[in-house]
This record gives sequence, structure tokens and C-alpha cells, in this order.
Amino acid sequence: MKIKNLPLEEQLKRYKRRFRILLALFVLLIAAVGFYIYLNFDYLVFKHFISHHYIYTDTLDQLYKEELKRDVKGSYFSYFDNMVISVVTRQIRSINNERYTYLYTPESYKQTKIEEKEEAAQSEIKVLNDSTIYMRITNFSKYTKKFVYDNVDQLKKYPYLIIDLRDNYGGDIPAMADISDLFIPKGSTIATDKMRMFNWVYKAKKDKILDFKKIIILQNKNTASASENMIAALKDNLDNVTLIGETTFGKGIGQFTMPLKRGFAVKATTLLWFTPSGENIQGKGIKPDIYYAGDDFINYALLKLTE
Repeated sequence: MKIKNLPLEEQLKRYKRRFRILLALFVLLIAAVGFYIYLNFDYLVFKHFISHHYIYTDTLDQLYKEELKRDVKGSYFSYFDNMVISVVTRQIRSINNERYTYLYTPESYKQTKIEEKEEAAQSEIKVLNDSTIYMRITNFSKYTKKFVYDNVDQLKKYPYLIIDLRDNYGGDIPAMADISDLFIPKGSTIATDKMRMFNWVYKAKKDKILDFKKIIILQNKNTASASENMIAALKDNLDNVTLIGETTFGKGIGQFTMPLKRGFAVKATTLLWFTPSGENIQGKGIKPDIYYAGDDFINYALLKLTE
């Protein structure tokens, strides 16, 4: 029943109840904001103090140019957070000898997106003979995911598959999981990401779409991260996968990129990932079943398919 159809006294009661609820929510919001300011009080004071009162502005200009690769034209306060992120991530890299945590400037972030798309465009599929199809995946991104999914019908026509992951440095973990999902049974574990606050298990969500008599995966020392994850996902869940090449790079950590204001973004190492069998390959890599470092990988793989 609508409030306006109720007796006046009942209408007043309901309006008072709503007012009290809204007031309580407003008080909670003010309290939360106040608590957040309290937790960040020292930083906010420091930000205001240095940005507006530090007398040697030429030093600030040099600092911002070194860290952000730009002249902020006196907007020290506006760019202060970006400068601090750059300094902190640089120190993290220095202390931990870890190159994956850093600040993207707007220019570098935009360039990374362009390079990701250009690199994905180099992925290819070739028919090698009447029974074998070859697929090269150059990175893991929304573009390579689309590339693989768009070619599912063609891949289905052949009993043998060669997947080339040489020089594939990895990329987007969800894209890798969705591609791996095509090859393995529903419910199979693809990877487990272990983070500070929780763990996330990637599992195959669909019934097996691509089924081959034999799969050969080509790998080398530059096969890294999400590429190694796909290798492990297929190798651990299927009994018809052979790895040919060199021991892979050994990157068992993963990063998350957080977009920021004005086109900046921060990337940081946030997880360890584990293979379906529970192994973390950081610093170890994945050994091939058949070592090969020659110049004719594809013909060598074709020979191994017939053995």
C-alpha cells in the first residue's frame, strides 16, 4: 500500500522511520570518511606540506620529471600520488630485484596496449598436412582469445595439433584460462592463484571442445608466465601432450594492473600461481619431454607426431 493512502499518523511514522535510516547511513558514511582520513592523516599532511610549502621548487621540478617523465608545471599536489607511487615501486624493484612492479605513465600505458594488440596480430594457424594443424599463440590477451575461439571449427578438423608458445611471454591469466578451457574436461583445474587475502582456483567451465589424438607444444627459454600456465594446464590434465624444446623461463608469479587517474596505471606482483598438480615453477620453469634447440622446430615436431 502506498504511503499517501495510509492514515496521516501512520504516514508520519513511516516517514520518521525512513528519516532515521537515512540519518544513520549518513552518520556511518561520515564516520567511515573520518576514520579513513585518520588512518591516512600523516600521508595527507605530508602531501600538503611538501606540495605547498617546500621552498626549493626546482628540486621538486627535477624529482617529478625524473619520476613521471613530465613537467607538472607546479601542480605538485595533483601529481604527488603518482610521484610517490613511482618512488615506492622503484624501491620495491631495487630491494627485491623484481622488475614487474612499477608505475605506467599515460604514454607508456597507452603504448603497452598498442603493443599487446600488435603482438597478438602475429598469432597464426597453418595446415601442415592432411592430419596436422599448427597454431602459434604470441601472447595471452582478449585478442588472442578471440583469435583462438574464431578458429575452433578449423582446429576441430584435424587429429593432431602443434601449439607454438616459443617467445610467448604470457599476458592475461583469464584469457589463458579461457583458451585452456577448450582443451580439457569440464571441472578440471587450470591454475590456482595464491594471494595475500584469498586464493582463486581457475577451473574449466565448459565441456571439452577440442579433442586431439596428440598435442605437441613447442617451448623455449622465453616461454613464460601465462604460457607456462597453459602448458601445465594441458600437460597435467591430458595424457596426449608432448613438450618439445627447452626448459621454460620459470615465472610462477602474476601481476595485476590498476588504472589510475589521468591515464596513469600501477602494476604490481600480487600472486603466486600453482599448476594443477600443485607446483609453483618460479625460478625453475617446465622441462620439455624432448629437448630440442635446433632451427627446424616444426618439421622436428612433425617427425615426433608419427613416432
